[in-house]
Amino acid sequence: MLKNGKTVIMLLTIMSLLSGCFGERSELAPLKDGKGKIRVVYQDEDRFYSDYGNFFKMMNPDIDIEVISEAELFDEAEKNEAFNLIDEKKKLLDKVKPDVLFLNESMFEAFAQEGRLYDIEPAINQDQYKLDGFMPGLIDRLRAKGNGKLYELTPSFETNVIYYNSNLFKKHQIEPPNGKMTWKELLDLAERFSSVDSGKKQVYGLYQTRGAASLMYDIAAASALKLVDAKSGKLLIDSDGWKEAIKMATNSVRNKAAYAPPPLEEGEQLEGYEYTGDLKQYSRSNELFYMGQAAMTIQAPWFAFFLRDITYYSKTPEIDWGIAAAPVNPAKPDESAYVKLSEIYAISADSPNKRAAWEFVKFVNGPEMAQVAGKAVYAKLPTRSDNFKDFRGRETDAFYLLKPMQASSVSDKKSIPPGFQAEFDSLLSNALKSLIDKEKTLDDAVAELQIKGQEMLERLRETK
Repeated sequence: MLKNGKTVIMLLTIMSLLSGCFGERSELAPLKDGKGKIRVVYQDEDRFYSDYGNFFKMMNPDIDIEVISEAELFDEAEKNEAFNLIDEKKKLLDKVKPDVLFLNESMFEAFAQEGRLYDIEPAINQDQYKLDGFMPGLIDRLRAKGNGKLYELTPSFETNVIYYNSNLFKKHQIEPPNGKMTWKELLDLAERFSSVDSGKKQVYGLYQTRGAASLMYDIAAASALKLVDAKSGKLLIDSDGWKEAIKMATNSVRNKAAYAPPPLEEGEQLEGYEYTGDLKQYSRSNELFYMGQAAMTIQAPWFAFFLRDITYYSKTPEIDWGIAAAPVNPAKPDESAYVKLSEIYAISADSPNKRAAWEFVKFVNGPEMAQVAGKAVYAKLPTRSDNFKDFRGRETDAFYLLKPMQASSVSDKKSIPPGFQAEFDSLLSNALKSLIDKEKTLDDAVAELQIKGQEMLERLRETK
């Protein structure tokens, strides 16, 4: 009897374990004869097959794919500022009920909070899918976005690094930037170039493509500052953190440590934000760096290809450039505010094809696709760092040295009404100019900005 009793207990224990492993996750049983089907939401069908579909079908020929295009949604969002992309995408997903979701970070958070996503952690454990090849801090950030659960994976990320002119640093016997410099350290380094030349040959330590306001926002983002308090709706520009960011940015421009283009005139188009191959449009806005009059600039990976192209077409010698990790917040020296995740893959919680969907998500984020992506880097980088070791003859450590910051955006769309950012930035540019020209004190300029900005917030909320 005792032996039989132990046997019964053992059998019950095994059955309980098996039920936990397979009962709740029966949808992750192997596909019958390898056959399955999935419905995927993507930018458009041609782009999907070019990016992933063709590769996936080669490896999984018996899994059928139906692609739902969301191109019209993005076109409308670009034309209409009041268009709520998240709400409209929810409507599309409710209508077509895809198995695999293609999301950015803001959309992902909304979907996770509403229980629309499937926890893939058990599937990862079941298949012994390796996560240790991803960049440092990535999986922690993804889990944080899912309130502790892992609903998603991302095969790529975007970030900026410091590009520096090695010859300028050698010529003036100044040590080049290194990884994990604070913004203060970087701007102090930039200021060492302010006195090496003057007039038309003035050399700037840091070239900021988008102006003093952009420099201020970058400094603020590194310190995880928020422009508007999400609970109270109050503008926070008069806080000590924002004042310090404003002071650092305006002092650097005034002292010629940093060059920032003047504010845009009404109707003038911003240049130099992203290089797409049009040298005429982008060369003027970056010429100080490639002409040797700026020692550093903070840019995305595409900037290296811009330097290659401008060298070829202008018949000028190529700059000997290097890269270093972007500046950080001294309180969190291992994190970067520049890291963005714009390509998140998740599985719908009510998908009837979870196993086939998981096979796709697993493949897209696997080492094979990362190896392909590592050979064709332009704007995005593979999150699996082992597959990207050479960047135009330079080591890639600068891109992977820092972990993604948990919260990196200074502007939360949930607390900022449509149209506010553009109006406020116009006020901000004038305020920063008054500080650079020493027409106002820091306290006076910020106090005025706080009052006018708060009035603007309330007016636009009422209009909405």
